[in-house]
Amino acid sequence: MPKDGSITKEKILDAAEGLVLDHGYGATSIDQILAKTGITKGAFFYHFKSKSELAQALVARYVKRDDELLYSLVEKSEKLSRDPLQQILIFLGLLIEVFEGMKQPPGCVVASFVYQFEEFDIDTKSAVVQGFDEWHRILDDKFSMAMEKNSPRIDVDAHTLVDMMLSIFEGGLIVARMVSDTKVMVKQLTQFKNYIELLFHQV
Repeated sequence: MPKDGSITKEKILDAAEGLVLDHGYGATSIDQILAKTGITKGAFFYHFKSKSELAQALVARYVKRDDELLYSLVEKSEKLSRDPLQQILIFLGLLIEVFEGMKQPPGCVVASFVYQFEEFDIDTKSAVVQGFDEWHRILDDKFSMAMEKNSPRIDVDAHTLVDMMLSIFEGGLIVARMVSDTKVMVKQLTQFKNYIELLFHQV
């Protein structure tokens, strides 16, 4: 095992994330995490001074992975087209492909935490909000640039379109996990992509 104990730390985070997604943060105890990982209480508190500190680490790790996916898909879409609207449509198509390749629907730590927001300290709450803000910032810019070159068929602003997309995305994750079917995400994202195509289609 590495001297920094990174394997043990990741093992704790993996177990905690699974328990939180299955039962919620409030119903997940440190004892449950210990039972699932087989580590000692001393090893747990070596890495995390409290359950609150664990929550911050869970959010930070999830947001980092989420942002890496965002940056990767945006970069690919920009390489495939110079047109902002086409970049958005390509981005959505690539995101759909990500979920088409999944056997099991993923959970969303951020969405799970929002349901129990009152249980978290200000740092954890800020990390959750920052996770949404980064997606909003980048996609707001994309939709704004698209609307400069393409007039939508109804009165709508870029921020509202991103709100709509994130609502579909997060809601789709919850429903897909509930029914154990990733096709839910694929269908919902496809419908949003179709909506964007119709919204900017010039008759």
